[in-house]
Amino acid sequence: MIKLVRRTAVAAGIAALSLASNASWAASYTYDFKTFFDTSTILDLLDTKTLSYSVATLNIADITGGVQLTLSQLANPFPAKTSSGTFIEALWLSGPNGTLASTSGTGLAAGSGYSWLLPLIKDAGYTYQWNIDFATGKFAEGTTSTLTIKGSGVNAAAFAKAGTVPMLNLGNIGSPYNGLLGLNNEVHFIGKLQASVPEPATYALMGLGLIGIAAAARRRAA
Repeated sequence: MIKLVRRTAVAAGIAALSLASNASWAASYTYDFKTFFDTSTILDLLDTKTLSYSVATLNIADITGGVQLTLSQLANPFPAKTSSGTFIEALWLSGPNGTLASTSGTGLAAGSGYSWLLPLIKDAGYTYQWNIDFATGKFAEGTTSTLTIKGSGVNAAAFAKAGTVPMLNLGNIGSPYNGLLGLNNEVHFIGKLQASVPEPATYALMGLGLIGIAAAARRRAA
């Protein structure tokens, strides 16, 4: 039995170290957006409500020299003001500074980028360095926008471990979330991490740990 445990641990450790050594492999984090700050209540900056469906998804993945952001607005039944449906107006992120570029999909609006001064404070005290604005009324349901952020120290894990979840502005919203006299134009959704592919270093540590278990089992058997 001990031999079987040792062999299994060694095999798993070698496999993990092999994955970690693959230079083409990259970390990736996926979020969905179901929870929003309920603007139909008095405490609209604090009260949250969670839907049974996602209005959008965000994937942050490592690429050479930075990260690629893939943001999609899903077709959804969230109340809209007009028959055009809802639109993503902005994405807020915490993470390292870099150079932002739009590579496909909806174009960026003027003012998008990294805050060089103090982080920007949003609902419930969340703070963000990145304010990524999209062209008004363009990022409709069924649309995907792909962007890149490149720079020194820019990687997917840095955004995932920044301590603040992504937030997006959903515009053209309808009753009951458009407030008194229908004057409110948007609600803010916060992302929830759904899946992640760990960093190579994580696999390396796991591999070394499994090989260590095998070594300990061998010593006990000796």
